[in-house]
Amino acid sequence: MELFAKEADRWLRQAEYDLKAAEWNQQGGFFAPACFWAQQSAAKSLRAFLYLNREDARETRSVYDLLDRAITYEEEFKGFVGTSTSLDLYYKTSRFPDAIPGGIPAEIITGKDSRDAIKQATDILMLVEKKRKGYLPETF
Repeated sequence: MELFAKEADRWLRQAEYDLKAAEWNQQGGFFAPACFWAQQSAAKSLRAFLYLNREDARETRSVYDLLDRAITYEEEFKGFVGTSTSLDLYYKTSRFPDAIPGGIPAEIITGKDSRDAIKQATDILMLVEKKRKGYLPETF
């Protein structure tokens, strides 16, 4: 199997795992970690898509930046620009007390926040999976 296809597969498998971690945290009432793992899932899904296009995107973890690059290959990703880029807010604010003035992530980030983040990550992952099937043979 070609190197970029292998890397795409590895990143997509981890994105699926991270999404499960987000869902598990959300179900347990751990909304801030759920948002973090949703952001991670979306970013890793997009990185997998870029690997499918023979592009290495290791220098960024930003959903916004990765979406911007993914759009150059597939315009269907434009639909995520307005909503899913908010996932980047959770990269730090969901983990560090000094990222939110006057509070901590565990007290500020809500169930609605985590549900929205998980929905956005799920939609991105599903689109990447759909596009992946067009890039790779069924035996992959």
